[in-house]
Amino acid sequence: MIMSRAGAVRLAGALLLLALAVMPFFALTRVQFDAPGFHPLNQREHSTNKHRDVLRPVSCQKYRRDSSIYDANRNLTLDQTKRLTITDPPFYISLHAMWFDKKRWVHIMKQGEYYEKGITALFHRVLSAYDITALPRPLVLDIGMNIGWFSLYSRAMGHDVVAFEPNPTMFLRVCESLKHNQWSQGEERGGVTLWNYGLGATPGVFNLTLGNNPGGSSFHEDRLAPKFRRTLPVTVVTLDRLAAQEGWLDRTISLVKIDVEGFENFVFEGGTTLFHNGNVENIIMENSITNMTIVAGMFDMLYDAGYRIMEILSVEGDPYHEDWWHTFNPALELRHTSKEPLESEQMNFLSRATSNIWWQHQRLGAKAEGKGNERVESFLESTI
Repeated sequence: MIMSRAGAVRLAGALLLLALAVMPFFALTRVQFDAPGFHPLNQREHSTNKHRDVLRPVSCQKYRRDSSIYDANRNLTLDQTKRLTITDPPFYISLHAMWFDKKRWVHIMKQGEYYEKGITALFHRVLSAYDITALPRPLVLDIGMNIGWFSLYSRAMGHDVVAFEPNPTMFLRVCESLKHNQWSQGEERGGVTLWNYGLGATPGVFNLTLGNNPGGSSFHEDRLAPKFRRTLPVTVVTLDRLAAQEGWLDRTISLVKIDVEGFENFVFEGGTTLFHNGNVENIIMENSITNMTIVAGMFDMLYDAGYRIMEILSVEGDPYHEDWWHTFNPALELRHTSKEPLESEQMNFLSRATSNIWWQHQRLGAKAEGKGNERVESFLESTI
């Protein structure tokens, strides 16, 4: 049968429309599910108007109704997973089921406190120094919220809180905790604002690798045991973008806590404007990065932005090599003034051992700053 010219044109048009209709499906499938071709640190732009789109915080009401979000507590009541902490001040926290998150269940449900006791104590020391009666209240940024222990504790201490977490499951528990404590959402009401985004150096869609420990999710898949790995595509934005959108550059930020399983350097890179702005007064960060070049570069940036190391703590928050603390800022100062990259035992140490580091901005008169040039000269003499 010979097709007429008009029929051929109609057939070609129909085939073109069909191709256009199925193309978005294949594009979406590649971004979300083609794991072998999508390295955890690669990203794809998810919006051509990303600079004009307004980023939206989590709505607890919507998240609690969203059946697509995995919930390990579906067969448990709210009272079965609620615990009043023994902290000062105390607060209510909602936990994942024990089979899903045994580590936090054992410590919090059975003992009433987090296993990172020293970090909680450090939060108390830092946040107690602020006047919480003045408005707007000081702001805490919790980057790597997890189940929300430090977000909730900061709110109990009277600070406004902004919390970031890429895994949507975590917000189910934190939203329950806010309800238990009768705390509102949103800074304008003096509460907790939740953001379901990862933070990085560039915006896009990244693969978050989940594992057996709900608190160990990472954008670095090699940090998790292969047999437990599951991949979740998440939206990543920069801290600077949200800081500009939300007006945080004009707020007193009492504390930024960063614990993102080896992605800390990317968070700092995406927040360069904020950290150089001078209104972030304290930083508590976990460092588990083992590449000394990356560690040194990250610490150089913080030192150049005006931050000084106050304390170095273990994973649980115990003092870690306290007799050596006074040498770190002089070592960073030497790197700062040297015309060439300068290796030091201090940077080598920080890239070998996982630790928590408390930084304070020098304009607050950080005690670890010492006597400036005298301390640098003393350090030089001890290393010659």
